[in-house]
Amino acid sequence: MRRGVWAAAVVLGAAALIAVAIWVSQSIDEPGDAAPGPSATAAPDGPAAPERPAAAFPLTVLYVYDGDTIQARMQQPNDVVTTANPIRIRLIGVDTPEGTPTTECWADEARAHLAQLLPEGSTVWAAPDRDTWDDYDRRLFNLWTENGAFVNLELVAAGDAEAIRVRPNVAFYDLLASAQAEAEASGAGRWGACD
Repeated sequence: MRRGVWAAAVVLGAAALIAVAIWVSQSIDEPGDAAPGPSATAAPDGPAAPERPAAAFPLTVLYVYDGDTIQARMQQPNDVVTTANPIRIRLIGVDTPEGTPTTECWADEARAHLAQLLPEGSTVWAAPDRDTWDDYDRRLFNLWTENGAFVNLELVAAGDAEAIRVRPNVAFYDLLASAQAEAEASGAGRWGACD
């Protein structure tokens, strides 16, 4: 009987160590981790917004093209962006109505909101997920304002953008999809104005 109790204790102890190891590995703050862990802060009327990652880097906003694309310049080139030349950045996980060639419903409002969040000359903080390039030679980043607002989430929560899943960049997809469901349910932005 003692041998059976001892074996059960060993199995339970090993299972506890494995669970702790899995929890620790999921809590490490690396680009592309599944979901934000303890670094998330509660938004007043929506899903928790992740804080700006420690590895995020600053850029200066040069121009807002539309509701999900900006031009910016690195303040200090790094391992992710090695040039000081202006780069075009497409926000990860969001899609806003198109402004060209035909202006879709809510395109102007989405662009205006992004320009309000990221005015020309302001500092924006960028962090990659898994893949940092798209098929149109744009850089793919999650963006935070100087005061720490998660821009991707702000656009979706306001009804300016819909959440999209484009693998492998899906770290915040569940968060964005949840924000979209709330925006749709409340008729925010495009969800209340467009057919």
